[in-house]
Amino acid sequence: MNKLFNRIGKFKRVMYITAVLSMVLMFAAFGIYRLNNVRFYVTVGITAMTVCYHFTIRLFIGNIVDAVMRNEADWRKPWFRERKFEKKLYKKLKVKRWKDRLPTIDENAFALGKTPIEQIIGATCQSEIVHELDMLASLAAILFAIPFGELWVFLITSIIGAAFDLMFVIMQRYNRPRLLRHVALQRQKGTS
Repeated sequence: MNKLFNRIGKFKRVMYITAVLSMVLMFAAFGIYRLNNVRFYVTVGITAMTVCYHFTIRLFIGNIVDAVMRNEADWRKPWFRERKFEKKLYKKLKVKRWKDRLPTIDENAFALGKTPIEQIIGATCQSEIVHELDMLASLAAILFAIPFGELWVFLITSIIGAAFDLMFVIMQRYNRPRLLRHVALQRQKGTS
């Protein structure tokens, strides 16, 4: 088990630990509720369940997409092209100021100098796909309010989760055109 944890990045390790701890808290809270029937423990259990869901689904989606794509997404596909409005939007959002503060699951996948730049570009596309799917999964969690009630818990955690993933989508879409320009400049220098 220790060898497995040493192979995964620090942030991914935190995600696994959070998923497990929130699951333990969920079972404990629901168990305490069954013993003393205090409604507060249902809210704690539902909140812990929601946190567990958000972390677990992100790990699941990321691992599945990684196994299928292996950081080899085709950045030439129309979905990954920069849109006309994006430069202005990213300037207004001041992406350049905060993008380097976001954590990454796999530092090596984005390590300039260690990883070929074309592979990094593929990794930005794959990361974008993962976070877009995560956003959909976050919003889908609102449906848990149907059997459990407590709409406000599901609504708040879903919006926060989707907004968190949106920051990563923005970061990848901000970085990719810069990386592509760098590749183009390198090719120009090589052919001149």
